[in-house]
Amino acid sequence: MVYQYIERTAIPAWGPQQSEPLLAAGTVAGAMDATFSNTSSLELFRLSASEDTAALEAVGKATASARFQRLAWSGKVESGSLGVLAGGLENGDITVWDPAKILSGEDEAAVLHSSAAHTGAVGGLEFNPFQANLMASGAGNGEVFIWDIVSEFKSYSPGARSQRIENVTDLSWNNQVQHILATASDTGALVVWDLRSRREVIALNGPG
Repeated sequence: MVYQYIERTAIPAWGPQQSEPLLAAGTVAGAMDATFSNTSSLELFRLSASEDTAALEAVGKATASARFQRLAWSGKVESGSLGVLAGGLENGDITVWDPAKILSGEDEAAVLHSSAAHTGAVGGLEFNPFQANLMASGAGNGEVFIWDIVSEFKSYSPGARSQRIENVTDLSWNNQVQHILATASDTGALVVWDLRSRREVIALNGPG
């Protein structure tokens, strides 16, 4: 029986390739490791078919400007690629890395884009399951942005800011209709957006 593990307090994300499984791990916000370090890193691990029981060692590593709230790995943006890795950080930054360059040891060159578009910690981050180039992010003050990673990382709002949500705690793309996005808030409200018409279409409210 294969038993492998990673000794990290981290947020994980699986890579898109199936033949050679890769797992990304970003240092999680709000946690302290055994060395009491306050640094933040993004590490890649390769899962092997070995029957050995052992702790996996990172095969690639990059630094981050803050610790991770969310971590997302896109599907293949172009043929043969490993997609891109996006981190939603506790300081509101969105940073996007090229995992292929992390694997080759090009730490500084691996950063494709970094933005301080959000004013609060990033609470939601996810790539569209139909269009790997589209990414949604959400944070404090009801901020929700849609990013196009192949068009110079341009971002736009899915519509006028909703009065029902404050701090975005999570978000998710619809798995059947590619232009529908749902965002959850710490107010207990969940807002569904139609990106085709650029507006809020449904709001659900719960007790906190």
